Amino acid sequence: MPGAAKPWATTATVGAGLLLLAACGSDSLRPAPPPISVSVVPLTASLLTTGSQDFTATVANDPSNSGVTWSITGCTGGPGVCGSLSKVTSSTAAYTAPATVPPSGLGITATAVADNTKSFTASVTITAISASGQIAFISDRDRNLDIYLMNVDGPGVMQLTNDPSNDTYPDWSPDGTRIVFTGFRDGNAEIYAMNADGSNATRLTNNPAFDGLPAWSLDGTRIAFTSLRDGNSEIYVMNADGSDPRNLTNNPGGDDTPAWSPDGTRIAFTSARDGNWEIYVMNADGSDPRNLTNSPDGDSGPAWSLDGTKIAFDSHRDGNEEIYVMNADGSGLRNLTNNPAADG
Repeated sequence: MPGAAKPWATTATVGAGLLLLAACGSDSLRPAPPPISVSVVPLTASLLTTGSQDFTATVANDPSNSGVTWSITGCTGGPGVCGSLSKVTSSTAAYTAPATVPPSGLGITATAVADNTKSFTASVTITAISASGQIAFISDRDRNLDIYLMNVDGPGVMQLTNDPSNDTYPDWSPDGTRIVFTGFRDGNAEIYAMNADGSNATRLTNNPAFDGLPAWSLDGTRIAFTSLRDGNSEIYVMNADGSDPRNLTNNPGGDDTPAWSPDGTRIAFTSARDGNWEIYVMNADGSDPRNLTNSPDGDSGPAWSLDGTKIAFDSHRDGNEEIYVMNADGSGLRNLTNNPAADG
């Protein structure tokens, strides 16, 4: 009949409406993707002037895995005022503080590449190096050996390391901003360096044999140390960042306890190459080693005077341990302690 409804037409129209409704409903019910967010560790850093700190950023909910860009914020000026960033990657950066305290607080900001409206800023506090100086020392007051600081007159004690293994043999960088030390925290002795406030401890050596007894050169560019990586005790030198380790002694007799001369041209050390422990000196490249003590009893632990003219050391030549001093060529030997108990 001309005026009758066509059942197939009605059914098709209703079916299309249901399909459209279902499609709209599925879009409206689909959850929005979680927003991108950025985090940085550490959240805060306390540095001395010229100190450094490594930062690591994590970007959550970024399917592109494009990471972050880094910037110094909250400070106006160049690197001399605000410090600088180095070793920059999409997830890490190293910040180095300037030589003077910035006029205001600053932060290290990581900004997501996938969404530059998302960022996180770690706050950095910078303190001037104390003009009065400090002494780094070892203590077992907390049941294991850790490194502490105190003012030169005794007060102001501050614990720098707190590790269940032992941290020993601290030595200052020449500018007073870093301390190198021997740590056993990775199961064997390795050389670490940290900021003078104990932050940002970084392992410089990574060897299954013993590496320890570090000594910083007076220009701050090199670290001498004792290593057993060649099967016996040898004197090595490496760059201050741990790169390019080189054996200076190459002797089967055993060498240890290096000490730089103030001008950086020579290294005094202890050696058993002549059958007992003696004080030797060699050029900084390992050439021309010379026996300064020539004693039938043990001599060890050399330490230079700041003008480079004398060397103090421990000796058993009087039947017990005493402190001696001699000229840098081995002449002018004098016993300084003369005590029946051990002095070293």
